[in-house]
Amino acid sequence: MKQEQTLSPFRRNGILLTLLLSSFITAMSTTVTGNMIPNLMVYFSVSSSAAQWLTSGATLLSGIIIPITAVMMKRMPNKPYYLLAMSLFTIGSLGACVATDFPVLLCSRLIQALGCGMLLSFSQIVILTIYPREKHGVMMAAYSMAATVSSTVGPTYAGLLMDSVGWRGVFVSLWIVGALLIVCGIVFMCNVTPQQPAFLPIGSVALSSAGFAFFIIGLNNMKAGAFHLKSSGVMLLGLCALAAFSVFQLRARQPMLNLRVFQYPQFRLGVFFTICLYLISMGNAVILPILAKIICGFSDTSYGLATVVGALISVFATLFAGKIYDKVGIRPMSFVTVAAYAAYSVLGVFSHEGISIVYIGWLSALQSVAMAAMISPTTTIALSGLHQQDRVDGSAVFNTLRQIASSLASTTAVLLFALLGDDLPAIHGVYLYFGAITLLIAFLSFFVLPHISRANSR
Repeated sequence: MKQEQTLSPFRRNGILLTLLLSSFITAMSTTVTGNMIPNLMVYFSVSSSAAQWLTSGATLLSGIIIPITAVMMKRMPNKPYYLLAMSLFTIGSLGACVATDFPVLLCSRLIQALGCGMLLSFSQIVILTIYPREKHGVMMAAYSMAATVSSTVGPTYAGLLMDSVGWRGVFVSLWIVGALLIVCGIVFMCNVTPQQPAFLPIGSVALSSAGFAFFIIGLNNMKAGAFHLKSSGVMLLGLCALAAFSVFQLRARQPMLNLRVFQYPQFRLGVFFTICLYLISMGNAVILPILAKIICGFSDTSYGLATVVGALISVFATLFAGKIYDKVGIRPMSFVTVAAYAAYSVLGVFSHEGISIVYIGWLSALQSVAMAAMISPTTTIALSGLHQQDRVDGSAVFNTLRQIASSLASTTAVLLFALLGDDLPAIHGVYLYFGAITLLIAFLSFFVLPHISRANSR
């Protein structure tokens, strides 16, 4: 008997609500530190390059463990797996609450990230299992909104709390919600997918983890010099590890990540679009608070209120993006993204110390419109361009690269800010970089996308 037929509506809806809330809170936790960076730089007396690891380190680790979780989900029953993931998240939140020095806070963030990474694919698979096929579209739209919108809401949520309860209060709230969701998991979660033997290729795990980590660390060390051993040398070591990992995966009979999905043009395009979107979105999550709070001197509450509109736009735009995509396709929506990001980049380049908080709100709103218009359609074109039997592998590759792009985004934005002088002209340089990425999105939209669309219509 199918699982959706054996579960009562009460139990099924309880699992759905638990997973949606868990996905929302864990995904939001990866971006709340973006707004905290200026405060934590002062509190712990660390540089912006060091503080940004609270965001980029967490997203990097989440991406690295996604392929590992595919094996864990096959071997572990669903309920213990969920409770382990939420326990790690809750323990990490508690550690961050009581952290007295920066290394302890960073380690706590990484423990949080383990729980977040474990839930990314798990939630999708369980939701698709407990609901019949005719409801999959609606259920996945709800999941996408919870997982995607949370990254936009995170900085706003942190800003509204920090002036009243401080940065520790943000982690206290995450710890309380995590503990409540553990209780919900005990009450509602059950085992809905079968267990099966699965082999974890330790060599591939080591190569992929070392490759991604060394590349991001080397990039972060670029301020020491482009040709310094601890920058370009470490980056080269990471690229060599990733190259070896790719060769092993292409030759393996049962690869940890099936990289052959890149043979599909639609998938490649969807991945490139998504990486570009995250380079701006997650870079903005780090740079906009620095502009607002360090350069312009606005309070945490003022910044939080300024970004509320952007957060609300993200919620509603994400809700309707799928329906609009079904009617008009992705190309008109890409024009909206290009126009919004172009205006956003221009406003950023012309920002100065005397801008109003409304100006900050416009930057947040434009970024939210651009991201919301394209993030769901790019996921759709990437995975719909695959054959049915390749979609599980494609989803794993897509989610991994999306998390790695998030880590790369915050690292690159803060690196540019540090290299250009940690001041207002440095902010302008970062927004020029965002403008260059916008030009790349425009090129993909105007020249590459029509070619692939015509090829698929034949």
